[in-house]
Amino acid sequence: MSFIVSAVAFALMSFTGNQNEGTYKIDTKASTLQWTGYHLAKSYEHTGNVTIKSGNLVTDEEKITGGEFVIDMNTITDEDLKDAKDNAKLVNHLKSEDFFAINQFPEAKLVIKGSEKKGDNVYKTTADLTIRGITKTITFDTKVTKLTDNEITASADIIINRTDFKVMYGWKVENAMLSGEFKMQVNLTANK
Repeated sequence: MSFIVSAVAFALMSFTGNQNEGTYKIDTKASTLQWTGYHLAKSYEHTGNVTIKSGNLVTDEEKITGGEFVIDMNTITDEDLKDAKDNAKLVNHLKSEDFFAINQFPEAKLVIKGSEKKGDNVYKTTADLTIRGITKTITFDTKVTKLTDNEITASADIIINRTDFKVMYGWKVENAMLSGEFKMQVNLTANK
């Protein structure tokens, strides 16, 4: 009798023990991506948002092991310029060939290749980022704030060298005025 009970208990543990593993669909309404671009001397900055169009996260029992998300570059906004004319001018410039060339490249994409534990709920993530049709491997820290049977939440601050993706405006040696880096602050919520 004890053998049967042990066998049943083992079977139940095997079935329920890895519920946190699997694929979670990104909730695009609950997830956010905020960008920040800097003047070269960081005397001022612009910040705004862009919409995550779709995606998923793949996990084992404690960390994100894979997945991807697609960014709709047509949705880029600026949040710091209050004058409507100045705001529209900046947003249209960001959409132009000088920056993200969204007529030709309407989407950007990040594909997660894996992660390694660094500390409590913090993981070094390796991913392929595609902007303007150019793909580069990047690394960044991801904090997993929640991982349950049906939901995962995670965040990351990703520093991107824009010149790697041919976003060259304001970066000529003789008139460098904008930082070669910009930041993406990503907050993801995904559900099974």
